[in-house]
Amino acid sequence: MTTKDHLRKGENVSAAHSMIAGGLSGLFARSCIAPLDTIKIKLQVTPYREKGNIIIDIFKREGVRGFWKGNVPGSLMYVVYGGVQFGSYTYFGKIIQANLNLPPQLHSAVVGSLAGMTSSFFSYPFDVLRTRFAANSQVQLVKIRHEVKEIMKVEGIRGFFTSCTSSMINISLNASIMFGVYESIKIFSEENKEFSGLSDLASPISGMVSKICTFPLDTVRRRVLLRGSHQHHRHEKQATRDVYISYRDKRFLNIGAAMVRQEGVMSLYRGLSMALVKSIPSTTISLWSYELFMKYLS
Repeated sequence: MTTKDHLRKGENVSAAHSMIAGGLSGLFARSCIAPLDTIKIKLQVTPYREKGNIIIDIFKREGVRGFWKGNVPGSLMYVVYGGVQFGSYTYFGKIIQANLNLPPQLHSAVVGSLAGMTSSFFSYPFDVLRTRFAANSQVQLVKIRHEVKEIMKVEGIRGFFTSCTSSMINISLNASIMFGVYESIKIFSEENKEFSGLSDLASPISGMVSKICTFPLDTVRRRVLLRGSHQHHRHEKQATRDVYISYRDKRFLNIGAAMVRQEGVMSLYRGLSMALVKSIPSTTISLWSYELFMKYLS
């Protein structure tokens, strides 16, 4: 028996239900992968030439709670992102369907791109906070209120949207690829019964493909978020502080070029293995729980 696919083109889905289910699925996914997310961000923002085991370093310096730094803004980000992503996916899906007669796979890719861009913008301030909390190497915990005041004091409201444009492009591509691949696999497995089992792998495959394609952009963006001068003292090693001081007046592409020149091409993929370990269950849990919550809400 085939379960209903609430993301399929032509499905009559409530945007409100989709937003609620998306928010709940985002929170559920975040609760499962929070420590993996912290390790992934720490790897991305640590210069490639630095030696040592990130996991052991976090445990020695910060203890178990170090793996949950930024969990509150991270959870809020996932709720906002998940709710807006799935809610806007349904909203844009209806508009695109009414005005453009696109093939289902292309329809999912276009709508996914628009949904990713929208959700990225609304959840971005929480992503900035999450990144700065996770990258902080100090043992003492920083309160959200203090970090918000610090950003407002030094950078102003623009500090919460640092590199937001590159993030929207990155997440737009990620969501477009994820939804496009997801629906392509679903449709292919339905049309070719001998490959019906492939349908169960749609979520992890779509998560893996989208992450691999967009990971370098995300890595550079993480570095951009930490180039502010008031962040430098939170890096334990002087070499790391020197790297971020050198980024101070550089733009997105310049920082990416500097990473390749100073640390090699593989620096753009630092943390990819952890991202895949995180992304596959995250995407799988998110899409599976979204369908589950939609089933009960409907």
